[in-house]
Amino acid sequence: MATTKSKNTQQQDIEDIVEIHSTMEEESPQEEPEKEHIEHKAKGKKEHAPSKKKLAEKLETAEQEKEKAQDSLLRTMAEFDNYKKRVTREKERLIKFGTEKLALELLPVIDNFERALEQAQETQESGAVIEGVEMIFKQLLGVLEKFHIQGFDSVGEQFNPEKHEAMAQQEHDEYEENVIVAEFQRGYMLHDHLLRPARVIVSKGPAESKEEDEEE
Repeated sequence: MATTKSKNTQQQDIEDIVEIHSTMEEESPQEEPEKEHIEHKAKGKKEHAPSKKKLAEKLETAEQEKEKAQDSLLRTMAEFDNYKKRVTREKERLIKFGTEKLALELLPVIDNFERALEQAQETQESGAVIEGVEMIFKQLLGVLEKFHIQGFDSVGEQFNPEKHEAMAQQEHDEYEENVIVAEFQRGYMLHDHLLRPARVIVSKGPAESKEEDEEE
């Protein structure tokens, strides 16, 4: 009885082993293609991946381009610095010698003034002296006009703080309030730029009569 049971157990074990083996054989064909797919994918990645040599070449090229860009930037900065220095020197030269031409034009005028003064000391005729001084004055104005320096009239004009400097105010019967009645010093323009304001006296308007003062 015991022997029969042992045989049955062995038979069952053999059947179980056969079943497991069969199951493994059925599953094995499915796992094999998957394994081959993974190996093929890894191989493809390896083939497409850049080699160390190519990476080193690319890195070296990038470094060379970087050095070229830095050199170009340094040269540009040096050139710009030289340009600024050159412009500064030119500006200083223009400021220093910019009035040279004007001075050369004015020297003959000064010479004529000296001659007129010498003549005034030697002669009793004041009319001749005045005429000579007037000629020199016209000559001086002509020199200034060459350099676009021109005076402007102020008497009878409305007071303009951008062109006039008020030295005093006074009542005036002929001029309305805020109108210039006299000029201490003439103003001058350089092109459209104010070179010197005119110093003027400004009207306060007509003087009030004594009768009006009493009525008030």
